[in-house]
Amino acid sequence: MKYKKREFSFLKKSKLVFIILIIFPQISLATDITLGFNLGYREIKDPDLKEIYGDGYVYKPNLKYFPHEMWGLELSYEGGYKKEALVGSFQEESTLNVSGVQLCGVFRFRAGFLEPYFKFGVAAFSYKQDIQSQYVRRKVDHHQWTSVIGGGAQFKVSRMLFFIAELEYIPLIVKPFEKEVDLGRFRGLLGIGLNIPLKKLHHSE
Repeated sequence: MKYKKREFSFLKKSKLVFIILIIFPQISLATDITLGFNLGYREIKDPDLKEIYGDGYVYKPNLKYFPHEMWGLELSYEGGYKKEALVGSFQEESTLNVSGVQLCGVFRFRAGFLEPYFKFGVAAFSYKQDIQSQYVRRKVDHHQWTSVIGGGAQFKVSRMLFFIAELEYIPLIVKPFEKEVDLGRFRGLLGIGLNIPLKKLHHSE
């Protein structure tokens, strides 16, 4: 119950931040949009599930919109984590599939070819577990809201092309069966992206 209250409070604050970012008077025209694609490795915090399914690889396409030089919004999708393992005393076949959509506020600092950034926001995750028991098949297909915090850097290769290095922390406390477990933890991501400078497009019109 305490966790749900903290989560609800965080979601309210996050929504307020997004509203401020969107409604805040435009100091300048939108500066740029970036399209990125990251690949990386994610951890499972719960020790029992970590031992059964293990950590795994994920992919994350993302879109960032910057209405200002220093801040913007990021929409991303995380997929790719799907594991199969034998569980229980009878070594029954099972699968675990976790994926989610994230919306974050991004704050960046431009320094030549290097562009470090910090982000925080919310995510909606889907977690599916299917246990093929010979007696009773157990299947979970739930959704859970959670928080996101992360940071990283973009390394410019050219005016439009850049590489990405990012670290995220996403808790994901769920209750698929009798007890709560945490399916989240750190993600380490590397990727490549394309920058579309909107200011120059506006000026050229």
